[in-house]
Amino acid sequence: MLYPNKRDNKEIYRGFVLSDAHQACEKVKMIVSRIEKIIGIDSEQSFDVRVILSELLQNAITHGKTSGDCKVYMNVMIKDNDMLNITVRDKGNGFNACEVIQEEQNRAEGKIPGLTECGRGLQIVKSLCDDIVFNRRGNCITVRKRLSYPE
Repeated sequence: MLYPNKRDNKEIYRGFVLSDAHQACEKVKMIVSRIEKIIGIDSEQSFDVRVILSELLQNAITHGKTSGDCKVYMNVMIKDNDMLNITVRDKGNGFNACEVIQEEQNRAEGKIPGLTECGRGLQIVKSLCDDIVFNRRGNCITVRKRLSYPE
């Protein structure tokens, strides 16, 4: 495989995804397929990217709905030839991301009793990514994951 210029940036997807579960699933498949063709990632990385995309879209669709507007904006790029950047933004009211992630971390460590679905997807995404950033409002997330070429 030839390695493109190290400064090469490739846009994989930019646009809106409707809150339809089938369409979201199809977008995830299409995006992962494009990444596999461009970089040739292995099955483990492919699985990780699929999980990251699915969790981010699911969170945005579930928590970001406003009065009738069910579109979620997504931008997926590969920067510098190996850094996957995913941005997902919804039109919801947002939330305090740090609080939710810390609460779920405390729950996982047994510091807080009880079971909850809240924050679990973000913990999964956080564990699979190199970097995770939220906007101040809490309705936009950008994650970065370094991809490697197969040996």
